[in-house]
Parts: sequence; C-alpha cells; structure tokens
Amino acid sequence: MPPQPAARRGPGPMVPPPQQQFSNAQMQQHQAQTLAMQERELAKRRARKPTDKDISPAIEALIPAAASYRELRELEKRYDAAIMRKRLDIQDAINRNVKNTRTLRIFVSNTAKDQPWQQSSKPLPENAFDFDTGLTPTVRVKIEGRLVDDEEADMIEANPDHDLNMDGEESIKKKTEAGQAGKKKFSHFFKSIIVELDRGTEHPDGNVIEWRKPSPNTQPATAALGLEGPKEFDGFEFERKSDENINCTIKLIRDESPDRFKLSAPLAYLLDTQEDTRAGIVMKLWEYVRSNGLQDREDRRKIHCDNAMRHVFHAETLWFPQIPEKTLSNILPLDPITIPYTIRTDVPSHFSSTVTDVTVYIDDPIRAQMQSILNSPRYHNDLREIQKLDDHIATLILALNHSKAKHDFWEAFAKEPAGFIGRWVSSQKRDLDTLCGEGASEGVEEEEKRKAMWRDRMTESVYMLLARQGPGR
Repeated sequence: MPPQPAARRGPGPMVPPPQQQFSNAQMQQHQAQTLAMQERELAKRRARKPTDKDISPAIEALIPAAASYRELRELEKRYDAAIMRKRLDIQDAINRNVKNTRTLRIFVSNTAKDQPWQQSSKPLPENAFDFDTGLTPTVRVKIEGRLVDDEEADMIEANPDHDLNMDGEESIKKKTEAGQAGKKKFSHFFKSIIVELDRGTEHPDGNVIEWRKPSPNTQPATAALGLEGPKEFDGFEFERKSDENINCTIKLIRDESPDRFKLSAPLAYLLDTQEDTRAGIVMKLWEYVRSNGLQDREDRRKIHCDNAMRHVFHAETLWFPQIPEKTLSNILPLDPITIPYTIRTDVPSHFSSTVTDVTVYIDDPIRAQMQSILNSPRYHNDLREIQKLDDHIATLILALNHSKAKHDFWEAFAKEPAGFIGRWVSSQKRDLDTLCGEGASEGVEEEEKRKAMWRDRMTESVYMLLARQGPGR
C-alpha cells in the first residue's frame, strides 16, 4: 500500500521568535558604538559647517561697502578680547575667595521672674497658713549678636535725621544698600553655642546648655519629624530655675568656610599672624621663601630652610610640595570665644552687663554679584544667539564667495572663450588625475619624459634579446 500522506495540522498559535539575550559587556559595547557614531556624525556636521567670516580683498574691490564690514569685524575682535579678559579677571577674583572682616557685637542679658523680693510686694491671702506663694523663681538668659554696620544701618532707617557720624554717614548708607540682601544673622557665624553654669550649684535641668548647628545630612530627618527649628536666628535664649546669682561661661565655636586654624608659636612668628586658612598659610610660606631667596638654583622645588624655618619644620632642606603636609603638626583648631557672665537675680528689669566685639570673616558681597554674572542664564542665551548670528554670517559669506567664483568664471569665459575652455579642461584633467592617484606628484611634461625614457629602454632591450637568439629566430 502506498504510504498515507500525513494529516495536515490546523492553524496554531503564533509563537514569537526567541529574544536574544545580551550580556552587560555586549550592551556596553553597543552603547559605546552608538556614542562613537554620534560623535562622528557631529564631527562631520562641524566639518561641513562654514566658519570663514572674512570677505576677500577681491570682493572689497568690487563692493566699496565691504570695507565697513571689515572694520566692524576688527571692532568685534577687540570687543570679544576685552570681554574675555574681564571674564577671566572675574573668574580669578572668585577663585581667590577674598574675605572681608566685620565686627560682630555680642550682647548677653538676663531677666529675673518670680523672685522672693518680687513676691514680697504681692499681698498674701487672709487665710494663708504659710508664706509660700506657689511661684517658682526663674531667670531667662538671652545671647544675641549683630554686625556693627547692620546695627548702625538700622539706626539710620529708624531715624534718618539721627546724627550717627556726619563724616561717615554717606558711606554707611552706601554699605547698607549694597549689603542689605546679604545680611548675616548671629547663628551664621557659629557651629555651636555652649553655656556652662557654675559647677558649685547643681541645677535640676542640667549645668550645660548647648546648641549645635544642624548638619546638611540630618536636616531632612529633623524636618520630617517636625523638629526643625529656624535655620538662622539673631538671639539664643534659655531659662533656668534659680533665686541666686549664677556664674556661667559662654563658649562660641566659630563656623568659617574655609576653616581657619591657630598657628603654633614658631609658625606664627615666621608668618607674623596668629591664625589663617591652610591655603593662606601655604601662600605666606611661598612669599617668605621667594622674598628670602631660599629656593635651590637648579631645582626650584627644593627649599633651603633658614633658622626660622628650621624651628618650624626641623629640617635643613624641604620640598615645596611637602609643605601642606608638614604644616599639619603646626596648626590647631581655633579656641572658642569665651565670655564670662553672671546671671543676676536681684535686678528688677532687663539687664545687659556684657558687650563683646568679635572679628568675623564674611564673603565679599561683590563676589556673589560676580558669581551671578558668570551663572546668569541671560548670558548663556546671549551666547547662543551670537553663535546663531555668526553661523548665519558665515553662510552668507560662503554664498558671497560662491557668487564671486561664478562671476570670475563667466567673466573669463566672455573675454576669451576658446582659450578659457582649453585651460579649464586642462585644469579639470589635472584635478581628476590627482584624485585618481595618477600624476599626483609630477606634471604633464614630467610624465611625458618618463614615458619616452621607458619606451627607449624597452626598445633597446628587445633588440638585444633578438640578437642573442640568433638570425634564424
């Protein structure tokens, strides 16, 4: 029996082809190839992009107004050079991070409440069995500070006719107008404020009151818990229960950027300063080395220490790149600002007994203005607009040069048609030979000489071969 044909299956579900799995290395290679292709495409676009914006002298001879364009181009070049020089000056001034010194005036005051001598003036109830009024004596201490210039400026705003200092009133007003936006509060200048009460008396609420500036890492967590206080403030207050005078010590830990350090005695004597930043210390050491001629004549990085430097670094010679590391043993954290104060409970009204002036360092307000100029979005938009105009000018100049080439072609053709066509065909032939690699380095005459020499040598060789084979052949 003949074999039965296999039964045909009906239509089944469509099975998609298996997807090819790529490893991480293959995906990275594919991404690298894609980026390389994009870079090549951008490079081709930049290569095709016209960049010449100068009009040739031949066009200026035909168009007298083109000389004005050339003068404008020269003026633009000088203007661009001046702007770039100013931007570099601004960038250098920002990188130097110059600080201005200001005076911070710190006031410490306290008030007393519900003290025994204050309670004695209040009448007691008629049926009272004791002399206790049920009130708890407390004291409230306030620590606040203000920049001196800001304080004088506020006095001028409150009373413009007030005679602060007639000689410097104009300068104070100018400073106030310039620094109104960048006014710093008291807490801005300190990392922490610690108040240590007298150890002789134990207070139920503790003998140490401390405030610390929140770090950027902990601010989101405290804000989520609803424990975040004011970011900056002008006054710090605390309250304690007491009916006696209390001696306390207020310690203020300075917050500076970049950090300043206290110099050791030998280094302070060498640089003639008690505190400075690490960059300032290195710069002053460099100035000291140069002014005293301590560099080695052959290797300028090598420094021969004099007597003062030997007391600091304990070495005869020193390599300048080692100075930042060598100075670490000669710098210490700054001592806190210490203010002794006595909390009075025998004063009926607000009482300020301590005023302390502290020198603080703040950023130059002009630096912030310079930074805003460099980061201004308007400046970048103007640059993009100028780039578009430059591209448009380059396109117009390219079209103008093409028009001039067409003009020269047709003018030469009109003067001498036959000779021009011959020269043009010869030029095109040379260009074609150059593109094809034929005669790229020699001219037509040199090529003809080589052909003739080859023909003569081949003819002579053929004759010699025939002579050797004999007359029969």
